[in-house]
Amino acid sequence: MNCHEVRQHWNLYHDSEGDAGLHFQVNEHLAACAECAEWFALQSRFEDALAEKLRSRAGTPVLWNQVLSRAGLKRPASVVRSWLWLGGMAACVALIGAILGIVNRASPPDLAKLSAAWHQRLATGQEAVQFANESDLEVERYLRKRVAFPVRCPPRQDTGFAVQGAGVGALAEQPAAYLSGHVDDAPVSILILPRDGLASFPRQQAAVRTEPTHHSREGQYAMVLGVIDQNAVLVVGATDPARLEKVLRAYGTYPEIH
Repeated sequence: MNCHEVRQHWNLYHDSEGDAGLHFQVNEHLAACAECAEWFALQSRFEDALAEKLRSRAGTPVLWNQVLSRAGLKRPASVVRSWLWLGGMAACVALIGAILGIVNRASPPDLAKLSAAWHQRLATGQEAVQFANESDLEVERYLRKRVAFPVRCPPRQDTGFAVQGAGVGALAEQPAAYLSGHVDDAPVSILILPRDGLASFPRQQAAVRTEPTHHSREGQYAMVLGVIDQNAVLVVGATDPARLEKVLRAYGTYPEIH
């Protein structure tokens, strides 16, 4: 199915109607198409919000007369009623606009924007590195004690990344860890999530399915994203993307000592 065909079946999919084959094809498409996944999520939130609003307001004779008149099932009794109908329609338009505003604000989070903001805070000193240390092994031990998901050691120094510390936090309510350091004179951050944490970021999840190493840019920062073993790893900094990719590929390659 292409995007147009999938969106034509939105109602059947949302209402769990249609046959199993249709749902399978739609699911397959949504898994590979971030734009359609985002569109379906917005549609679903709009439907749910609208249904909730309608359930919260009891029907009245005036409202039902307006609905029946609009449907051609009952003629307006007077000019006054026609004005009431117009007022009701205006209220509905305002309600739908408000709901759409809520839905738009609830769009899926963007990993690039969140990562750029996090790196900016670290690079400018707005946020202090939680564990300042230049030892690859000490940084690895620190992170392994503080996150529930597997993490690997920082990239080797011969790849150009000099680690200066690490810490933990969250991205869109997903647990995350970070490595702070430099490539040449440029501050560089390595953000690490559990592999399945990418499900919270449909755009980036779709990108790494087609590009093993996904390059992007957010403002002044270049970014390189990849999935390595059990981690989704994003390297961000204001430097040559090729250098960032080299750092990404070296993540976890330092010999482990236990």
